[in-house]
Amino acid sequence: MLAAIAVIFLLHWARVVLIPIMLAVSIRYALMPVVTWLAKKPRIPSALGAALVLVLIVGGTATGIAALQDEARDMLDKVPRAAQKLELALRRTARDQSGTMAKLKTAASEIDKAATAATSPATAQPSAPKPQAEIPQVSMYLWTGSLGLAVGLGQAIVVLALAYFLLISGDAFKRKMVRISGDTFTKKKITVQILEDIDSQIQRYLLVQAGASALYGSLCWAALAVVGLEGAAFWGLLAGVLHLVPYIGPTVVIVLTGVVAYLQFPDLTSVALVVGSLLTITGLVGFGLMPMLTAKLGKISAVTVFIALLFWGWLWGIWGLLLGVPIVIAMQAICERVPELEPIAELLSSESVKDPAESLAARKD
Repeated sequence: MLAAIAVIFLLHWARVVLIPIMLAVSIRYALMPVVTWLAKKPRIPSALGAALVLVLIVGGTATGIAALQDEARDMLDKVPRAAQKLELALRRTARDQSGTMAKLKTAASEIDKAATAATSPATAQPSAPKPQAEIPQVSMYLWTGSLGLAVGLGQAIVVLALAYFLLISGDAFKRKMVRISGDTFTKKKITVQILEDIDSQIQRYLLVQAGASALYGSLCWAALAVVGLEGAAFWGLLAGVLHLVPYIGPTVVIVLTGVVAYLQFPDLTSVALVVGSLLTITGLVGFGLMPMLTAKLGKISAVTVFIALLFWGWLWGIWGLLLGVPIVIAMQAICERVPELEPIAELLSSESVKDPAESLAARKD
């Protein structure tokens, strides 16, 4: 118990170092098949192929962000208008004497009068004046935002550099792990099997995640286009990208599209249709398809995935939501091959693993 608490504290305390490392390792797992294919088919060296792939990804991301600047700026302009429209609607509701809000306001006034009459003026004590809140300086916010942007860019450069070195190293790290794993052939064989399982399972999970995000974005695009929301293609693309962040990404998309629909459509029925269609798609893809495919290809149960997202999201925030499932997949692959840790693999896995006594006897044979 103390060791587990110490490990959790270490993971939280060293998150500034561990998160970039895990991001670079995830990028390596995602891009290694492409770099290997470039080295075999077109005969492009690994160093050049890795640089080419990373440059294409960074360039494509920068181009996409630049292309979506106008839509993002238009979205920021719509937020104040949505607030004004909501305020006007609330005022009209408050002026309606026959409405529910008016009745609640009248009831609250009567309760206040009764409470005032029950309180004696002699016992009432004057309230102390509230201190005036200090007005934050705009320059402080600008300085904080600029510093955060600079730190984010520095971390991105570190992650890309580390991912590049991992890509060009190939299987060198794997061979070193096999050499130091033990003196017997059995231990070396188990180490090779663990590393191969981690590679295959994480790559399949990342492939499933990318496919599910593409499917989610396409379905959102089609649903919003049918409803008639302006910029349906933009919202579909944004939904596909943000779907990579479990739970938080789809929630942001639903809220933003709800605001846009509230401004565009005169009635609340269309707004409810937009939000309801996205909620339905999120439920089908995020809570139906993704857990099923993860359990099928990643060998971990849907309950494990959900708990892993809760734990790593609490520990590392958004980055924990991105990296939690691959970390648990690697843990499951290790525990499945080590006889003493097979009970943990049994808890994490979506299917039963071999009995520890049988697997130990098989390893001895």
